[in-house]
Amino acid sequence: MTQLRPAVPAQDVAVGAIRARLGAAPGKGRGVFAALDVKAGEIVVTDACIDLTAADNAALAGTLVDDYVFAHPKSDARGLLVLGLASLANHADDPTVATEFAYDRDLGWFVTLRAIRDISAGDEITRRYACPPWFNVRT
Repeated sequence: MTQLRPAVPAQDVAVGAIRARLGAAPGKGRGVFAALDVKAGEIVVTDACIDLTAADNAALAGTLVDDYVFAHPKSDARGLLVLGLASLANHADDPTVATEFAYDRDLGWFVTLRAIRDISAGDEITRRYACPPWFNVRT
């Protein structure tokens, strides 16, 4: 029998707890919100990614999907298409989470949003985008 190993250390996984949920962010459209209180340093969400080649990334340029591609941590030409809530977190100049990347040789890239300060249940989860925002930032 094959035994699976976790992609993130077990102590960082919220067992039985959903820490983030999708919701409407007034004036912004969709947003991600804390489903429960999160302490600084805790993981809010970890999502798997599709590792886009330079050609894939170029083909998506200018499309709606391009708005959801994260900058690749190892290549300016490539991108990461995040498969989960992290891709829907809105930008803030003073974000509530840090964006972290990890690579697993069997599972590929993951993105983790980690609280940089205490976040109360119901507060919006925001991150600083790697590129300059292409829209008017609303607080």
